[in-house]
Amino acid sequence: MKTLVCACILMAVAGRFASAASAPGDAGAVVVTVVGIRPDQGGSLIVALYRDEASWLHEDKAFLKKIVKVESDSMTVTFERVPHDSTYALEVIHDKNDNGKLDMRKFPYPRPKEGGGVSNNTFRLGPPAYDKARFELAGSSVSVRIGMRY
Repeated sequence: MKTLVCACILMAVAGRFASAASAPGDAGAVVVTVVGIRPDQGGSLIVALYRDEASWLHEDKAFLKKIVKVESDSMTVTFERVPHDSTYALEVIHDKNDNGKLDMRKFPYPRPKEGGGVSNNTFRLGPPAYDKARFELAGSSVSVRIGMRY
Protein backbone atom coordinates (compact mmCIF):
# COMPACT_ATOMS: atom_id res chain seq x y z
CA MET A 1 0.00 0.00 0.00
CA LYS A 2 2.83 2.40 0.89
CA THR A 3 4.43 1.67 -2.49
CA LEU A 4 1.21 2.59 -4.30
CA VAL A 5 0.87 5.86 -2.36
CA CYS A 6 4.52 6.76 -3.03
CA ALA A 7 4.10 5.98 -6.73
CA CYS A 8 1.01 8.24 -6.92
CA ILE A 9 2.84 11.07 -5.18
CA LEU A 10 5.85 10.73 -7.49
CA MET A 11 3.61 10.76 -10.57
CA ALA A 12 1.83 13.90 -9.35
CA VAL A 13 5.11 15.68 -8.65
CA ALA A 14 6.55 14.62 -12.02
CA GLY A 15 3.41 15.87 -13.75
CA ARG A 16 3.77 19.28 -12.11
CA PHE A 17 7.39 19.55 -13.18
CA ALA A 18 6.50 18.51 -16.73
CA SER A 19 3.74 21.12 -17.02
CA ALA A 20 6.00 23.80 -15.53
CA ALA A 21 8.73 22.89 -17.98
CA SER A 22 6.36 23.12 -20.95
CA ALA A 23 4.78 26.43 -19.84
CA PRO A 24 7.49 28.67 -21.40
CA GLY A 25 6.76 27.05 -24.78
CA ASP A 26 3.15 28.24 -24.49
CA ALA A 27 4.24 31.88 -24.27
CA GLY A 28 6.74 34.15 -25.89
CA ALA A 29 7.99 37.71 -26.05
CA VAL A 30 6.81 40.59 -28.20
CA VAL A 31 9.72 42.97 -28.83
CA VAL A 32 8.53 46.37 -30.04
CA THR A 33 10.97 48.84 -31.59
CA VAL A 34 9.52 52.30 -32.09
CA VAL A 35 11.37 54.61 -34.51
CA GLY A 36 10.85 58.20 -35.58
CA ILE A 37 10.06 59.46 -32.07
CA ARG A 38 10.42 63.19 -31.46
CA PRO A 39 12.24 63.28 -28.09
CA ASP A 40 12.27 67.10 -28.04
CA GLN A 41 8.49 66.95 -27.41
CA GLY A 42 9.04 65.15 -24.09
CA GLY A 43 6.32 63.08 -22.48
CA SER A 44 5.93 59.31 -22.55
CA LEU A 45 5.27 56.48 -24.95
CA ILE A 46 2.20 54.38 -24.31
CA VAL A 47 2.73 50.96 -25.89
CA ALA A 48 -0.47 48.89 -25.83
CA LEU A 49 -0.84 45.25 -26.86
CA TYR A 50 -4.33 44.10 -27.89
CA ARG A 51 -5.61 40.58 -28.48
CA ASP A 52 -9.04 41.27 -29.99
CA GLU A 53 -10.90 43.78 -32.10
CA ALA A 54 -13.39 44.64 -29.34
CA SER A 55 -10.68 46.28 -27.19
CA TRP A 56 -8.65 47.72 -30.11
CA LEU A 57 -7.60 51.36 -29.60
CA HIS A 58 -9.10 51.54 -26.10
CA GLU A 59 -5.94 51.88 -24.00
CA ASP A 60 -7.84 51.09 -20.80
CA LYS A 61 -8.89 47.72 -22.30
CA ALA A 62 -5.47 46.70 -23.67
CA PHE A 63 -4.31 43.17 -22.90
CA LEU A 64 -0.91 44.53 -21.79
CA LYS A 65 0.34 48.10 -21.62
CA LYS A 66 3.65 49.76 -20.82
CA ILE A 67 4.36 53.45 -20.34
CA VAL A 68 7.97 54.58 -20.77
CA LYS A 69 9.53 58.03 -20.64
CA VAL A 70 10.65 59.30 -24.06
CA GLU A 71 14.43 59.41 -24.08
CA SER A 72 15.51 59.05 -27.71
CA ASP A 73 14.26 58.89 -31.28
CA SER A 74 14.24 55.06 -31.19
CA MET A 75 13.13 52.96 -28.22
CA THR A 76 12.47 49.27 -27.54
CA VAL A 77 9.81 47.83 -25.23
CA THR A 78 9.41 44.10 -24.53
CA PHE A 79 6.30 42.25 -23.39
CA GLU A 80 7.27 38.94 -21.72
CA ARG A 81 5.22 35.77 -21.27
CA VAL A 82 2.63 36.60 -23.94
CA PRO A 83 0.44 33.53 -24.65
CA HIS A 84 0.42 31.95 -28.10
CA ASP A 85 -3.36 31.49 -28.00
CA SER A 86 -4.27 34.63 -29.97
CA THR A 87 -3.21 37.07 -32.65
CA TYR A 88 -2.20 40.51 -31.45
CA ALA A 89 -1.98 44.13 -32.58
CA LEU A 90 0.04 47.03 -31.16
CA GLU A 91 -0.67 50.71 -30.75
CA VAL A 92 1.93 53.31 -29.76
CA ILE A 93 1.05 56.84 -28.62
CA HIS A 94 3.53 59.65 -27.96
CA ASP A 95 1.69 61.11 -24.97
CA LYS A 96 3.37 64.52 -24.93
CA ASN A 97 1.32 65.89 -22.03
CA ASP A 98 1.28 62.62 -20.00
CA ASN A 99 -2.52 62.54 -19.69
CA GLY A 100 -2.70 58.82 -20.57
CA LYS A 101 -4.55 59.10 -23.89
CA LEU A 102 -4.27 60.18 -27.52
CA ASP A 103 -5.39 63.80 -27.77
CA MET A 104 -7.41 64.72 -30.86
CA ARG A 105 -8.11 68.01 -32.59
CA LYS A 106 -11.65 68.38 -33.89
CA PHE A 107 -11.44 71.07 -36.56
CA PRO A 108 -11.42 71.00 -39.57
CA TYR A 109 -11.68 67.21 -39.17
CA PRO A 110 -10.73 64.81 -36.35
CA ARG A 111 -6.98 64.27 -36.34
CA PRO A 112 -4.46 63.29 -33.64
CA LYS A 113 -2.57 66.09 -31.89
CA GLU A 114 0.08 63.61 -30.72
CA GLY A 115 2.20 61.10 -32.59
CA GLY A 116 1.13 57.52 -32.99
CA GLY A 117 1.68 54.27 -34.81
CA VAL A 118 0.40 50.72 -35.06
CA SER A 119 1.84 47.32 -35.89
CA ASN A 120 2.41 46.58 -39.58
CA ASN A 121 2.66 50.39 -39.98
CA THR A 122 -0.82 50.38 -41.44
CA PHE A 123 -2.17 53.84 -42.24
CA ARG A 124 -5.46 55.14 -43.55
CA LEU A 125 -7.82 58.04 -43.02
CA GLY A 126 -9.69 57.38 -39.82
CA PRO A 127 -8.78 54.89 -37.12
CA PRO A 128 -6.45 52.05 -38.17
CA ALA A 129 -8.14 48.68 -38.71
CA TYR A 130 -7.38 45.87 -36.27
CA ASP A 131 -7.26 43.30 -39.09
CA LYS A 132 -4.52 45.29 -40.87
CA ALA A 133 -2.44 45.68 -37.69
CA ARG A 134 -2.69 42.04 -36.56
CA PHE A 135 0.33 39.76 -36.23
CA GLU A 136 1.00 36.31 -34.82
CA LEU A 137 3.31 35.21 -32.02
CA ALA A 138 4.27 31.72 -33.15
CA GLY A 139 7.75 31.15 -31.73
CA SER A 140 9.69 32.20 -28.67
CA SER A 141 9.54 35.84 -29.76
CA VAL A 142 8.42 38.20 -32.48
CA SER A 143 9.98 41.56 -33.32
CA VAL A 144 7.71 44.39 -34.44
CA ARG A 145 9.00 47.70 -35.78
CA ILE A 146 6.63 50.69 -35.64
CA GLY A 147 7.28 54.03 -37.30
CA MET A 148 5.74 57.03 -35.56
CA ARG A 149 3.52 59.42 -37.51
CA TYR A 150 3.03 62.99 -36.35
